[in-house]
Parts: sequence; C-alpha cells; structure tokens
Amino acid sequence: MARGLLARLRAWIAVEDPEERIVGSGDPITSPQHRRSPDAERELERLEDAADENRGEGP
Repeated sequence: MARGLLARLRAWIAVEDPEERIVGSGDPITSPQHRRSPDAERELERLEDAADENRGEGP
C-alpha cells in the first residue's frame, strides 16, 4: 500500500516532458535586499578604507 501511494506521489510530482523544464544558469538566486551593484560595492569599500584610516587618529 505504501509503495502504491509513493508511486502515485512520484507520478504526480514528476515533470511529464523534460523539454518543459526551466533551465537556469546555475547561479544562486539572491533576494534584491542582498544584491549590490559594482558601484555600491566600490563605495562601501571606499567608506570602509576611510573609516580604517580615521580610526588611528585621535580626537
């Protein structure tokens, strides 16, 4: 009985035609909140470098 149920479940989930499958690039998908443009990355690095330089200076 369990095998029959498992077989029906597999058939229900299976993609009928492999041609209908969506093929992606394989790259991980990230949410827009975690994506950054190259310009934003450069600006963050610049700000981090400036903060590192200022840490050594006294008031």
